[in-house]
Amino acid sequence: MAFIDESGYLLIPPVRCTWAPRGQTPIIRYSYKHDKISAISAVTVSPTRRRLGLYCQFHRKNIQQAEVCEFLRHLLRHLRGPVIVIWDNGK
Repeated sequence: MAFIDESGYLLIPPVRCTWAPRGQTPIIRYSYKHDKISAISAVTVSPTRRRLGLYCQFHRKNIQQAEVCEFLRHLLRHLRGPVIVIWDNGK
């Protein structure tokens, strides 16, 4: 059995509050890039051996059909026998 999901992460700095002496507003400089990483992963459970597995792939663009097919082929190469896939909002 494989539980699969995908997610995207923006690589922007988090906004934080900081302390400074009164009247001296701190200036935090950073370069804003719209970089992102998309991830697809599966947690597998072997019902006979009670083993867990974790498989993941990372991409610099949004995950689409080609990336999903590549990931599923990768997963099937590492698992034996029939596989039941449970996918969050999978269509």
